Amino acid sequence: MTPGPAGPTVGDLRTLVVRRAGLRRKVALLAADEGLSRALEQNGCTVLVDPDSLDAVSTFHPEVVVAFDGFAAEGVEGFRKLASAAPGAELVFSFGNASSASVLIRALLGVSPSPAASERDVRAWLREAGFVVTSRDVVVTPHVGSGLSADTEAALRQLFEQLNPDAAADRLLLVARRGAEASAPERTAGLTSVILSGGDDAGALEGTIRSVAGQLQRPLELLVISTLSEQRLDELARAAKGRAGLTLVLAGGGPVDSLARTNFGLSRARGQYVCCLEAGELLDRSHLGALVERLGTSTAAWALSSPPVDVGRRFELERWLEAGAVLRGRYLIDRDRVGTFPLQFAEGLALGEAMFFCRLAAVFPPAWGAEPCTLDSPRTVASSRVELLEAMKGRPLRTLSTLEAQLTPAPPVDVSAVLQERIAGKSEAAGRLFGQALALVERVRDAAQKARAAAKDELER
Repeated sequence: MTPGPAGPTVGDLRTLVVRRAGLRRKVALLAADEGLSRALEQNGCTVLVDPDSLDAVSTFHPEVVVAFDGFAAEGVEGFRKLASAAPGAELVFSFGNASSASVLIRALLGVSPSPAASERDVRAWLREAGFVVTSRDVVVTPHVGSGLSADTEAALRQLFEQLNPDAAADRLLLVARRGAEASAPERTAGLTSVILSGGDDAGALEGTIRSVAGQLQRPLELLVISTLSEQRLDELARAAKGRAGLTLVLAGGGPVDSLARTNFGLSRARGQYVCCLEAGELLDRSHLGALVERLGTSTAAWALSSPPVDVGRRFELERWLEAGAVLRGRYLIDRDRVGTFPLQFAEGLALGEAMFFCRLAAVFPPAWGAEPCTLDSPRTVASSRVELLEAMKGRPLRTLSTLEAQLTPAPPVDVSAVLQERIAGKSEAAGRLFGQALALVERVRDAAQKARAAAKDELER
């Protein structure tokens, strides 16, 4: 039985398949690949190569079945038949990634893609057929240029990978076995999930829990992840229990790192909308409702609330970074609209919040309007533009911007401010002296202007 083309069996693919198949096992190889067959036999395996039917597979009683792209042509039915023919076998399945940057670029150029499937579909088929995925590998394949300008192709790849990191993988390899797995939380349309991360400061946690419980936005899910015990969290959340339209989820004994706790909560949140807070932050009662409303009246994927400092009348990323206005509680994300964009913070990194903010802004223009600040936070976060650029040199971001933004003239440069910043970068004391000199010059200039105005008034009399 030849279910379809095996796809490019480059060295790395064979190595992964042999490794996952294991030593001295009975392997049914559903492809006519002599090189792979020899590699498996060298590993001590007994190999049934390219069987002509599933009956032959059943008679062979394999411990491992190796299959490739063509096997997915029937969708879930193919996996169901395999589960019936070899119920005790482990499945090693490699397939072309339909969401890879290579496939997307070829499709944009009008080139028919080679056989491929989306990982989401494959996992769904496996699950319906009674399989549980136990491991996942990214298969390295040689790069084949599309014919586009190399710079343009690189920019497109970066943009696709920002939206979906798996776009970097041309092929994937999944290992699955029969069994049952716990289902992931179902996303609930219209639900707002608030992820509250907290350490061992009980007072800060309780204050933020009360603040969230008092929000006008409903329905609401509050997930509290803290280093405190669940019993202590249960005591702190007493005031929020039983509130209409509020679901409370408590997870004690969480990680020490704040962003690790936030990531943990994001993986368990059920809401269409998500907002992430740190213990000690307080919200105006309309904070979440106003952000949800802003999303509802726009096509944006996330909505921003105003910081307590001036950041201009339109969204400019540099000004928000300079103001340190990148706190994760300041915005609300619509998970439906961000698609496969990974909602995950860089754990253990001082620039983690600012980096996430930049990643989000690079792909999705936010909905924002200058209004009173509705988040009170005692925190400050690292948001140095220079340090961020340095940290992201290895994987630079590509941005989506409007023609209007590109054609708008840049504001005039304040030469004195730039010079003072550069001097201060080399010597803090010199920077202070330069600032004092600037202030003196400004006072002299102001006095001269006042003197001229007074003289003019005197002459006019």
